[in-house]
Amino acid sequence: MLDSQGFVDMRNFLKRRISYARYRVGNTWTKVPLNGIDVQSNGVVRARLHINSGGNQITVNRVELYNTDAVLFCHQDCSITVAAGQTGILFWFDFNITEEAE
Repeated sequence: MLDSQGFVDMRNFLKRRISYARYRVGNTWTKVPLNGIDVQSNGVVRARLHINSGGNQITVNRVELYNTDAVLFCHQDCSITVAAGQTGILFWFDFNITEEAE
């Protein structure tokens, strides 16, 4: 079983390992830096990014996170429309590290 330090180490590993994001609008990919990776008060690791629409209406259909080796770490297929006039959206991935006894 993981002790409390084990959970801290796993959360810190995620914070160090996740490097950047990219999102797809139609067939066009845009690489973006992360706004931050934080550990929430409940222990959830949250990786945040800003999707900039440039004031145009766009529909984001996939968001991906990459690790420090530039290899896909995780993804989320979606359909998020940003209305014309909006500057963009804040998107995040939450990671909840748990352990189950058998």
